[in-house]
Amino acid sequence: MSLYIVLLVAGIIIDQLVKWWTVAQVMLGQNISIIPNVLAIDHVNNYGAAYNILNNKRWLFYIITIIAVIIFSYLLLKGKERRPLFLTSITLLLAGTIGNAIDRVFRGHVVDMIAINLFNLPFLNFVCNIADILITSGVILLIVYLLKDEQKK
Repeated sequence: MSLYIVLLVAGIIIDQLVKWWTVAQVMLGQNISIIPNVLAIDHVNNYGAAYNILNNKRWLFYIITIIAVIIFSYLLLKGKERRPLFLTSITLLLAGTIGNAIDRVFRGHVVDMIAINLFNLPFLNFVCNIADILITSGVILLIVYLLKDEQKK
């Protein structure tokens, strides 16, 4: 269990450090190209969810976050499923959820900075942060776990 606690804390700390660096070093709206037309640092304040949906609905995010943290914490600490892939996915989901919650509580918005533009396709053109990557990775691992578990049955 201590491995998952370390992963949880490391994920939150890395997310917050990258956000702190972004706020301190990159002007709001500034775009620093890393790989032209593919990857950049782009300081954005996100008042909604992914792709800025539900813009300015902080109360809704607080409710969803509280529910998610309770469920993920229970699954991680008390849940019956103890397989590493499942626990890793839940840990990543929890770390990302807490990382973005910290921003919403203390900043009133989420700091995004990783601008990705793949093939100039609208659905592959977005700005995210480390917490978002943790959540996405957790969802992918959970889907893999569920598919593998279904194949065993």
